[in-house]
Amino acid sequence: MRCVIWNTAWAIPHIKRGRRLQELIQSRSPDMICLTEAKVGLLPESGHLIESGPDYGYPIKEGRRKVLLWSAQPWDEVSIHDDLSFPSGRIVSGVTGGVRFVGICIPWSAAHVSGGRKDRKTWEDHLLYLDALKELLSDLLSQGPLVVTGDFNQRIPKARQPKYAYEKLNEVLSLGLKVHTAGPLGPAEKHLIDHLAATPDLQVTNIEVLDRKTAEGMSLSDHYGIYAEITRD
Repeated sequence: MRCVIWNTAWAIPHIKRGRRLQELIQSRSPDMICLTEAKVGLLPESGHLIESGPDYGYPIKEGRRKVLLWSAQPWDEVSIHDDLSFPSGRIVSGVTGGVRFVGICIPWSAAHVSGGRKDRKTWEDHLLYLDALKELLSDLLSQGPLVVTGDFNQRIPKARQPKYAYEKLNEVLSLGLKVHTAGPLGPAEKHLIDHLAATPDLQVTNIEVLDRKTAEGMSLSDHYGIYAEITRD
């Protein structure tokens, strides 16, 4: 299963940056795409799309979603997990090709601190999200092959983030996931904040870092993308 993961920084389809992102994503002939901070029009017209809720606590803009999951095959068991205490509009999951994908966009450290609702302390929304994710994964990890992917908003291993935030993330991952995007990756040895973590019954190979800029120097996103291939043992 060929996978592309990218935070597209709200790129608008059909203008130059959006068109180039579409070309790069589709050139990989993906079976599954996880986009964060994205507009629906960036994805192939064919295939099957599931998405997080539209309300993530900031002014709602048409077509924007914090998480989009696209698959060439249909999705089953789709949920935005609004029964748990996730900060809203930042998660969607489903099963495709026999694998459950959980697409996430963990709030950055300053979410709703000085913008949005302005009712949070630094890292508060991030930690609340991790608490809910831990509860969810404690249930899902016993239900078959699982991939958690998207924007984690933390580098792995620890970089400049507070120790308590990194340890909380580690608590979640240590439930039974291996992070295949940890550490320096690619020829330029980049440390990512977007990740792919999977259960041990999945092999993740041929990982590539997709550059934030084109060879001509045009900015595509403020995040690096990821290409990876997933197979079941």
